[in-house]
Amino acid sequence: MEKDLDKIKELAKLKEKENEDFIIFLKGYDHYKVDEIVHKLNQKYLAQFDCTKCANCCKKLTPALSRDEIEKIADYLNTSLEKFKGDYVERKTAEGFILKNIDCPFLKNNKCSIYDCRPEVCQSYPHLHKDNINHRLLNIIDNCYICPIVYNIIEDLKRELWNNYNIK
Repeated sequence: MEKDLDKIKELAKLKEKENEDFIIFLKGYDHYKVDEIVHKLNQKYLAQFDCTKCANCCKKLTPALSRDEIEKIADYLNTSLEKFKGDYVERKTAEGFILKNIDCPFLKNNKCSIYDCRPEVCQSYPHLHKDNINHRLLNIIDNCYICPIVYNIIEDLKRELWNNYNIK
């Protein structure tokens, strides 16, 4: 398993064209089979990797939070919704509330300081336990630059599916 973030970013960059071709290949592949393989690989890598030693997703991604989620976090922090918005929210979009800065303001020593009430998008990242992987391939491939688990799963998936067809 490759865990070095700098190396992963470099390798993902070198494999951009290959990953584009792989996305095209997967679009035509049985999505149930892709889901099954990815779910199995996700369990394998989650068991091998300590996300708190990385926390790169918290440093590189800015999730959109729902109104319910920001209310829950404000309550957890014992602050008013208006103060929370002023302190932490950059803007509101159709997708939800976007936090200020790229680095999550609740990340402390690679650990979530609001873990007990963290948003759903944070709880489920990198979202590889969910079905319909084939419908989210662009986002997943983009996450190869950010998440060692995603990078390794995509590389394993290529070996398991793509190389068997000698398409490369």
